[in-house]
This record gives sequence, C-alpha cells and structure tokens, in this order.
Amino acid sequence: MTAGPGARGVGWFRRILGPGAHGVGWFRRILVSVLLLGLLGYGSVAGYLFFAQSRMVFHPKPGLDTTPEAWGMRYENVFFDSQGQRLHGWWIPGDPEKPVILFFHGNASVLSGLKAHAELFRRQGLGLFLFDYRGYGQSEGEPSEDGLYADSLAAYAHLSGPLKIAPARIVYFGHSLGGGAATWLALRHSPRALILEGTFLSIPAVGEDRYPYLPIRLLSRIRFDNLERIRALCLPLLIIHSQDDEVIAPHHGRALFEAAACAPRKSYLETRGRHNVSFNQGGALAEEGLRRFLASVP
Repeated sequence: MTAGPGARGVGWFRRILGPGAHGVGWFRRILVSVLLLGLLGYGSVAGYLFFAQSRMVFHPKPGLDTTPEAWGMRYENVFFDSQGQRLHGWWIPGDPEKPVILFFHGNASVLSGLKAHAELFRRQGLGLFLFDYRGYGQSEGEPSEDGLYADSLAAYAHLSGPLKIAPARIVYFGHSLGGGAATWLALRHSPRALILEGTFLSIPAVGEDRYPYLPIRLLSRIRFDNLERIRALCLPLLIIHSQDDEVIAPHHGRALFEAAACAPRKSYLETRGRHNVSFNQGGALAEEGLRRFLASVP
C-alpha cells in the first residue's frame, strides 16, 4: 500500500528530529516545556497583579514641602479623625457668597503639590478644603479603598461641622483617583455639584486598558466603580478630561459623561496636556469652563 501525504509528512518530520519515536517524543517534551513556561509566566504576572495591586493603585508620599502661606493665601491647618487615624488638611476660606470646593486629590499627590488647583479656585473667590488621605502627607495610617471612603466622609463631616459650611455650598472636585472617593461620597451626601477631572470608569476598566490579555475583573480587589455610581447620581456634573491623557484614556471621561443620564445639567470640558497638568495648564479655557459651570448651578 502506498503511504498517503499525511504519513509521508510524519516520516519527513521524524527524519528531521531523529530516528523512530524518539524524535517525536523529544519534540513533545519541548512543546510541553514551552507551554508550561508560558503558563508559569502568565500565572506569575496575574499573581503579581492580584497581590501587588494596592502598591500599584496607591502611591502615598509622606511630609510636605510648602504651605498656602508661601502661595500668598490665608489658611488654617486642620486635623481631624477618621476611624482612629489622624488626618491633616488645609482650610482656605473664600468669598462667603460663593461655593466651597471639597478637593479629592490623585493617587500620587499631597497637599503641597496642589498649588495650581488652589490658585485657579482662589482666582474665582471659591473657598477650598484640601486634605490628605491616610498615609499621605501628614496623615496617619495606610491607604486602602475603604479607607479613602472613610476619609472622604470624615473630611465632609469636618467641613460641614466644625468649619460650619452649609452643605448647599459644597462642591466636590475629584482628580483621577480622587474621583472614586468623590462619587462614593456624593451618593451619601449630595453636594451642590460634582466635578471629575481625569477620572476613570473603574479600576478594573483601567487594568483592562493596560493588560488586555489578563482576566482583570477576576483579579481586581480594588474597584472604585465610578460608572455604576455616576448612573445613580442626579446632580449637576462637570467632566474634565484631556484628549492627551496618558494615564486615564479619554474614553473613560466620555463614557462617564454619557452614563450620567440622571444629571439635571452636565457639561464636558476637553483640555490638552498630560494627566497631571492638563487642567492646571488649560489657561483661560479651563478657568472659563469652570466659571460657566458653577454659574449654571442654582
């Protein structure tokens, strides 16, 4: 019987690898070894993301290197409690007839790095309450998702309590990671308005942008699900996002804006520049966009 093309192919392959079944066995061992190494590498990356995600999300910096006094602003040093942790903040008063900004900074910021934001708000006569999450600046503790939620609640309680700011005057401003704390708090204590700058849909959504080959939603222990919350928020909303953002892709800001179907009024302000400087360096466009939005809020 004449061997078919398949048999001739196997015979050729065996001649290349070596005599008899030994050549095929060698090839199989190599193939299995490569597959096992690939699975080991894949599992190692997935395991690292699962166990190290807190270090990837939070980048606390201790200490401060300046104060609002160096920026030419009158301020008050504030300390308050959050679940037994002593937090630090700055109260910068503004025009008593204008809104007060409760500011939630990003994952690698501290108070002393917020000069540009503070100057922009103060040029408009807005009051400003800045605070550091646990583990940041002069605040005690270690950061976590639940910890940031508790810290945001404690900051609101201090602003509306001892500092005696009427809730109807308070505007939440969340930058990047701070947007996760701001949306969480907005569901519990509705502000005059909510402003999100460079904020993401959720931590898993950011992970999927960066690691599309991994089951990020199964690995994510940290959520900050802004998309789910924005759908339930019925309040004035301003979304600010740079089309050049290299950290949080612009589609996150657009999707948050589209999902806010309940907002009685909403605006989208597109800026230019890198993630941490786009709003600060937006010049007249950013400042006028903020002014117009706040003027539209009754």
